Amino acid sequence: MRERWFDSEGPFWTAMGRIADIVLLNLAALLISLPLVSIGAVLVALHDTARRSLDGAGGSVVRIFLGSLRANWRQATAAWLIVAPLGGLLTAWWLWLDAPELTVLKVVVSVVFVVLFPFWWAVIARFENSLGRNLINTVVVTFAGLPLALAVAAIDVALIGLGVAVAVWLPQGLFLLLMLGYPLIAFAHTPLLERALRPLLARAAEAPPGPAP
Repeated sequence: MRERWFDSEGPFWTAMGRIADIVLLNLAALLISLPLVSIGAVLVALHDTARRSLDGAGGSVVRIFLGSLRANWRQATAAWLIVAPLGGLLTAWWLWLDAPELTVLKVVVSVVFVVLFPFWWAVIARFENSLGRNLINTVVVTFAGLPLALAVAAIDVALIGLGVAVAVWLPQGLFLLLMLGYPLIAFAHTPLLERALRPLLARAAEAPPGPAP
């Protein structure tokens, strides 16, 4: 038992290393997100880094993150310039447009928005396609793997609920959650996102050289 505690490849130190990686990613992501327009590139790079890290990629997670940020900056920023205004309009709809007859439509649009866009970041990170093609593939993958998409949304709800519970009942633990930040969500999303992307990855592997399908 004592040897396990001091084994650098044991589960305890592996978990500690993962937590340290997530904290470093969170700090880097917060710093780079300060201009706000860079948030889309940060989200894509976080999902890409989470996938590579869970796949056992060696090296610093911050270096992987920065490399992915550079590689995906243009398209991820363009995607964010679509997502951010839509998110703003949806928020305004909930806050200031009180129309009971539109409640069902508002809920449906909100669910589609929340379920769809985490997949877009993962698709952009994975495939070298046009923005429009990646969006189409995102829609197809999301609704073809709807149970997985709903599971991804459930993770978000669970982690938000955990944050609220910690803030209410264990406020001294809130600092740790804030230090883990969105990278914790990206790492939690990744296994489900990868399962949902498998059919698209298989098609890309079988396709002739050129842009992914």
